[in-house]
Amino acid sequence: MNKYRLFRQGCYDRRRSVMDGYELLLREQVAGQWRVPLDFSMLAPDFFAAIVTEAVAHLPIAANAMINLDHDQFIDHEMIQALIAVQQRTPQQQLIIELTERDNGAVIYNTDLIDTARYLTSQGLKLSLDDVGSGKNDIECIKPLLPYASEMKFALQNFDDSGEDSYQRLVFWEHLAISEAKDFVLEGIETQEDLSLADTLGVNLRQGYYYDRPHRFY
Repeated sequence: MNKYRLFRQGCYDRRRSVMDGYELLLREQVAGQWRVPLDFSMLAPDFFAAIVTEAVAHLPIAANAMINLDHDQFIDHEMIQALIAVQQRTPQQQLIIELTERDNGAVIYNTDLIDTARYLTSQGLKLSLDDVGSGKNDIECIKPLLPYASEMKFALQNFDDSGEDSYQRLVFWEHLAISEAKDFVLEGIETQEDLSLADTLGVNLRQGYYYDRPHRFY
């Protein structure tokens, strides 16, 4: 297990001036350096759950803990069962599964995603829709999952050179989150310009290097 570790990056709540929770990001130790794994599916569910359990034990009491899963991991029943067991063993923390946008080439049907979303939320976990509007997390994928999600996240890294088009996409997803009564997190805030954009839009939940970098915490 020492080869793998979860780093954390805080999600800042502007209104309360506190970290609302922590995204737990998998890192692999190679040649004495911690790096992002090349393959996120190489860990067996029970092994990954053990890493999550160890990390969650070092978070502040009652903190939200966000766990990233790709689409193929998300519909893996053994993976979901293993994370449900973590939630049951650590009721003082709230586990939030972030469905990422990464495309691993597997054919995933929306019905499978919906069934998993319904099941995991019935077992006490929460669902966050990560990087909405990019990769596999387009509106066709996201819309049927909205009844089960508590949060949507939009990444500024997905902005392109078109400027206005990117801004309109951000506004679209923020308005959708508001209309659906979901928390909205703006990710990738790194500069004063990014901060000004978040202020202009009135975004409360924020994440990025401006507030906190992913770091080892245990």
